[in-house]
Amino acid sequence: MNLGRRKAVDRSVADKYRRVAASLLESARTLAEISDEDDHSGNAIAIVAVHAAIAWTDAVCIAYAGMKSTDGDHNRAADLLQDAFGTRADAKALRSLRSVLQKKDMVAYGGDYYRVSEARTLLANVEAYCGWAEKSYDRRPRP
Repeated sequence: MNLGRRKAVDRSVADKYRRVAASLLESARTLAEISDEDDHSGNAIAIVAVHAAIAWTDAVCIAYAGMKSTDGDHNRAADLLQDAFGTRADAKALRSLRSVLQKKDMVAYGGDYYRVSEARTLLANVEAYCGWAEKSYDRRPRP
């Protein structure tokens, strides 16, 4: 498995990443709640939601392995997460994360309007992944 570029991070800072992740997820939820289908905020909702998943991945990887991905290919973050958890890795959570990460470039740089309904579907997938990540974070090994 190619883990890509990554860096060592002191596990004591994992909570900073967790707080950012929680804030991003809440922001995506708020945007989704106040938007209607005629709004042009689908891309914004999706981008913030994807970044919430990335931040949760960083928090969990730091908490478990003392590492975070710095690779430009965000799929490497999923590989690092899988490596950090080894045989304890949750296959469904990894599939969900990979699916979300594959949409990042399209919603951020694709130049196409992402409908609010599409963003809400993506947000639901992100929420499921982030729920797993939060539970995993809560069960993290303590220094």
